[in-house]
Amino acid sequence: MSEEDIKSLLYEVVTNDPVLSQINEIDTDEHSPVIEGEVPERIVIVLPGGIDNGQISRSFPRICICIPKIKCVKSDNTWYYRRHGKRLKKLSRYCIDQFRSGVYVKEHCCIYTLDTITTEDEPETWSSILNVRLRFEVVNTKL
Repeated sequence: MSEEDIKSLLYEVVTNDPVLSQINEIDTDEHSPVIEGEVPERIVIVLPGGIDNGQISRSFPRICICIPKIKCVKSDNTWYYRRHGKRLKKLSRYCIDQFRSGVYVKEHCCIYTLDTITTEDEPETWSSILNVRLRFEVVNTKL
């Protein structure tokens, strides 16, 4: 199974998910440019590269959910951006529930399950990113 096949499979998983599909922008590799004040929620599916060619191929793709930060005003009328903590927590819990038990995809002979979930700031896009890292294994049925 190629890296493009894995990206296509995960794209299908995300676009068919009742919660994640509600996020309007879903891409692979990179998201569209954003403008301050007009930052949408978006999902980017990314692969690190280098799938093994042995009996079991492994990769650790990420579903990166980008959540716009909230613009806040200080008492001196200056402003700053802060994380949208409630939204990050809600999506984090949802992704844990969706991916922790693992999913076997019979038509592709593969299994994916949750590996880790982390958050990071991306100040250049006024966003926080929820990184859902999956452990993806392709089971080689040839003996």
